[in-house]
Amino acid sequence: MNLRLAFSLAALFLLGIVLTACGTTLGSTPTPTVKPTTAASPTTMPPTVPVIPTTPPQPTVAPTATPVPPTPTATAVPPKVTSKQLVNVRQGPGTNFSVAGQMPANTSAVAVGKNADGTWLQVAYPDASKPGWVSATFVTVTGTIGQLPVVAVAVPPTATPGAATPTRAAAAATATQTFPAARGTMGFISYSNDQKSWSLNNLFVNPRDYSGAYLLGPNPVDLRISTNAAPFAWSPDGSRVAFVYGPNGLTDVLRVTNTAGEPRDLVGHGSQTAAGGISSPTWSPNGQTIAYIGIDNNYAAQAIFTINANGGTESRFFAPRSGETFRGLTWGKSWIAFVSNLTGQHEVWRLNSDGSGPMQLTSDKRENGSPTWSPDGKLLAYYSKRADNSYQIMVMNADGSGQRQLTNTANNWSPTWSPDGNWIAFSSTRNGRLDVYIMDKNGGNIQLATDKFGTEGQLPGSWR
Repeated sequence: MNLRLAFSLAALFLLGIVLTACGTTLGSTPTPTVKPTTAASPTTMPPTVPVIPTTPPQPTVAPTATPVPPTPTATAVPPKVTSKQLVNVRQGPGTNFSVAGQMPANTSAVAVGKNADGTWLQVAYPDASKPGWVSATFVTVTGTIGQLPVVAVAVPPTATPGAATPTRAAAAATATQTFPAARGTMGFISYSNDQKSWSLNNLFVNPRDYSGAYLLGPNPVDLRISTNAAPFAWSPDGSRVAFVYGPNGLTDVLRVTNTAGEPRDLVGHGSQTAAGGISSPTWSPNGQTIAYIGIDNNYAAQAIFTINANGGTESRFFAPRSGETFRGLTWGKSWIAFVSNLTGQHEVWRLNSDGSGPMQLTSDKRENGSPTWSPDGKLLAYYSKRADNSYQIMVMNADGSGQRQLTNTANNWSPTWSPDGNWIAFSSTRNGRLDVYIMDKNGGNIQLATDKFGTEGQLPGSWR
């Protein structure tokens, strides 16, 4: 055997040993043996498999506050109104609506609505099924009216030419009505330079003439504090006149004089050290009693008093309420009317003849004054300061409804009625001085009554 053959055989022998050691025989496919081990987590999670967090997150919504009971609104507890006095309950929010009833003083009712500016309130009176309207001026509100619904009510139609006049309580007759000629005797006051005193004069209306009557002294209180109220009044039967004599600037005396000129002093107010006075004397319908405004203590204390027309002791008839002052007083067939500043401005009020039941008739928040009843007691004439600051004569029904302006020129004050109720006398500056005029009760047929009087005619008073 040669050397090459020996090396070949040795190489084959060694290869066999190696293969045997590896457990493999030539020509077979090895089968791997898998050891039972815990499956390993993949190093990289497939991108489509979501990662599940240990603690599930809460939904990302806005946090909600802990629920609390809702705050009550104004309508949760309806506001309540309580009447300050006897109040007219109307069918709508305004004096141009008819009166549906009356709410006695200190009566309460639930408010269920209001008008646009809250000056009138709809109330469940007499009950919720028939609500009415009251002026906010005359009631006290408990609660708030801010959330009350605004209730619209159609304004009553007004008469148009050629149209039928709606049925309603009219303040006076139509302007086309014809009246009997004005007659009778009217009292008015003027200042006498010769006497240095105010005087009461008689004006004979038809035919026109004048005569002097009584001196009123240099300073009756109505003249010195400008109430525009007449300081005298004729009795209902025309047999006596009550007038205020002001001997100085401190005191006043109430006098009654008969047609024979026999005076009788009834009562005085004021003293030599503390100024006072008597204003607006007025007779009861039966002529037995005189009511007047008595002022004392340097004008700081006053009240409405009554006294027997034949003399006696005065009685306090109506006391002021919370600093109230009065100006102008008139006694009619059924009620007494007066002017009070209780609600801020001088407004016209009404009393029962026994002094009970005060009721405010005007609420225009302007100066009103010198009311006077018509002979039948159904109408009141008075003056009122209007929006243009002029003073005009007004007429209204006895309950305050149907307010109507009669004059519209210059300034006008102090109306008084003729005995038949068809004419009204008043003071006016329309001709450049203060004179007495007359007009019919609709504001027509205006005539100058003191055209022949030498000095300025001042305030008219009783017409008999």
